[in-house]
Amino acid sequence: MTMKRNILILAIIALVLSGCRKEADYHPYIGETDQLAYDSYATQFEFLWKCMSTGYVFWDVDPTDWDAVYDEYMPKFESLDAQHEAGLEVTLEELNALYKGAVGGMKDHHMSFRVRNLYPASVDNAPYLTVQPGLMEVEQRDYYIEPRGEEQSKLIAFFGEMESYYEIEAHESATASVEELGTTVTYHYFLIKLADGRKIPYLWQSMAALTPVLRDTTSAGYSLLTHWLTAITETPREELAGIILDNRANRGGYQDDLDYLIGTFLNERTEILRTRYKEGPGRLEHSVWTPYYIDPQIQYHRDITAENIPYVIICDINSVSMGEIEPLTIKAVLPTSYVIGERTYGGTGPLQPASCIDLNYGGPFGDISTMHHYVYTSSFEAQIGGKVLEGIGCNPDQIILRKDYNGDFKPQLDAAIEYIKSL
Repeated sequence: MTMKRNILILAIIALVLSGCRKEADYHPYIGETDQLAYDSYATQFEFLWKCMSTGYVFWDVDPTDWDAVYDEYMPKFESLDAQHEAGLEVTLEELNALYKGAVGGMKDHHMSFRVRNLYPASVDNAPYLTVQPGLMEVEQRDYYIEPRGEEQSKLIAFFGEMESYYEIEAHESATASVEELGTTVTYHYFLIKLADGRKIPYLWQSMAALTPVLRDTTSAGYSLLTHWLTAITETPREELAGIILDNRANRGGYQDDLDYLIGTFLNERTEILRTRYKEGPGRLEHSVWTPYYIDPQIQYHRDITAENIPYVIICDINSVSMGEIEPLTIKAVLPTSYVIGERTYGGTGPLQPASCIDLNYGGPFGDISTMHHYVYTSSFEAQIGGKVLEGIGCNPDQIILRKDYNGDFKPQLDAAIEYIKSL
């Protein structure tokens, strides 16, 4: 998730690492990893282990015994070195098994741990291994039903059938290029009309990217988003049944989007969440918690609390990063909000651009194209409602599992509409 605001502040806590390793506790992290090299599997593992000791932001909530991981796996990597020195190939599959065991249980659900085989084997069929602890955990949940990457196309196909299920007064779709995210974002806006004539403005976006699109009046999604914002703020109360924000399969994006998704409905500056980062090499050497505030929107504004307008957010197991921070913060701040669907992915730790990595001790490091590793990990720890929810995500107020309906998307939306109609 891209951080667009400066939340770096002075830090407070200083604890040193355990002294049981062979070298000093401090290990270079900020801007120095490019200068370091290794030529054995054991030193490769030790290097990555030390970087994680220094730069991983979740040591306060991650139950992993990192020292025990070192003690268990260092001999195994040393065995790979002995295997290589004996003239036997070390395969990427063997390497992958060790790294899955070493880091596969870590709590950071943004993490992607990529490592090249120092001495590629003839049977290796990939350039490097990738271990994603979050995905490993998510795939074990009893309501996980499909490989990631397929859910958005299936959901978009469902949107093509919407008019056969509901009375739709207006429908717009758009695909906008978002340069900052390096991808395109797909939007669908529906104005659902109930039997009693009341309306429900509904929005889905493949990523959280309201902010960059609304900044660019020439963007393909600008008109669509302004139509949704106008509908939720200007539709007369007697005609407005409620609002639906569909965050299913939302892969994250801009924290500034909360200005629209929450600030639109606020009358005063409000704290949404708190963040902190790693300010030093000690495992628990964090900055103090910094509050993140949202100000009321000026252009688009409505007091849905005073008007008692229901604000329903639909989310699922594939709602990630901002896709789940949005329902979590909306639920925490706006009294008429209600979340329907599935417990989300669990990646709530904000990320900062790689260009900002020299500002603190946490976040991604390495370069898989020029070095033998790249570790993508959260830059910040987030606290929402006084809790760190990394690896947990957003628990809905009403659970509706797609697996109970053969993967159908309609029952979750039906539940959202029925909830609004019941009020």
